Amino acid sequence: MTLTRGPDGRQAASVTPGPGRKGRFFRTLEQDGRVTVLPSDADQLVAAGRLDRGLFDVTALLAQQYDAAHTDALPLIVEETDGMTASSLNELTGLADNASVRRLDSIDAHALRVGDVDLGRFWKALVSADGQRTKAADAPRVWLDGRVSASLDRSTAQIGAPDVWSAGYRGDGVKVAVLDTGADQSHPDLAGRVTAAEDFSGSGSTADKFGHGTHVASVVGGSGVGSGSGSTRRGVAPGAWLLVGKVLGDDGFGSSSQVIAGMEWAVEQGADVVNVSLGSSGASDGTDPMSLALNDLSRRSGALFVVAAGNDGEQGTRTVGSPGAADAALTFGAVDRNDSLAPFSSRGPRPGDEAVNPDVRLPASGSWPHARPARPWVARWTSTTSPPPVPSWRLPMWRGQPRCWRSGIRSGRPPGSRTR
Repeated sequence: MTLTRGPDGRQAASVTPGPGRKGRFFRTLEQDGRVTVLPSDADQLVAAGRLDRGLFDVTALLAQQYDAAHTDALPLIVEETDGMTASSLNELTGLADNASVRRLDSIDAHALRVGDVDLGRFWKALVSADGQRTKAADAPRVWLDGRVSASLDRSTAQIGAPDVWSAGYRGDGVKVAVLDTGADQSHPDLAGRVTAAEDFSGSGSTADKFGHGTHVASVVGGSGVGSGSGSTRRGVAPGAWLLVGKVLGDDGFGSSSQVIAGMEWAVEQGADVVNVSLGSSGASDGTDPMSLALNDLSRRSGALFVVAAGNDGEQGTRTVGSPGAADAALTFGAVDRNDSLAPFSSRGPRPGDEAVNPDVRLPASGSWPHARPARPWVARWTSTTSPPPVPSWRLPMWRGQPRCWRSGIRSGRPPGSRTR
């Protein structure tokens, strides 16, 4: 398929059916600048919620570099269903590179990459000979393994951290997992603070070559030693223990399945709080793989997942992505240094059920990073750094306060927080 743009700005999709696909119809839709091409034999599965519509969103696929110019395989997440036989599952996973298959227990699914040459066979395994299954409910649920990206001395004072510190609360003994681009554990602010680290990005190490993860970890629990300012620029919970899960690569990007694997690891490590300063580029209704995994892990472990709302606010309302759209997530948008809504911060309500989202907003725009990486161009972050300040009102007092957010119900607000 080739996507072109005419002189009038309209886009056109030219589809050449693959082997055995002759006679199939392809419906092209363009809405709000996005082009979707839906084959006729996918209608029933998409309508039944078994196939992710994102698999046919050509604009989004190109934006994520899931095109022939950038990759020779399509990353997918395949969920097991009650009506699915073991042989059917093995047929699908058997078409993937064995090294690419990752089990995701929290959503009973497998993440895998299917090469271009095997996509036709994969599709045939999903549908019957006449192009439609007798019962769509018997089909496995298949999502695109979407791409995700990384989404304070004044900010700590702005959220009241010094008052909490003066009361003797520093987050001592609390485990906080930071799922991001890794961390520079040799940085003075983080030296001796990281108790465990694991790489899920495939980069081969947990070192932070992008800078975002080091900054986020220092906002959570940095000592302030690196800046020579002591308590002035220390993290909001300097007594917390840090777990570092590298779920984004050295370019700042990763996949949904890598984030899910990192969330599962964080829970296995006994994390009390899981900081997820990243997200998808598109809005979510909370039924995507990352959101479902977060809900399950929070319910089973009691861990609090603190998630960035995203940076799509300038596109309007209903722009909070995944996993910030999850029921059990404590989702944060951003305000600037004047406590005004940051223009870029993603906004609610959640698409579908119109649930309030994000839950609260905290400083992010223009916040001075604590642990500065070697490269100055990573000195500014937007609303993807909103979640770390949450420990100032929650994490330092974790041992003595009820965990009201663990029910997965969006109720209760921290003192002084603002919604919408």
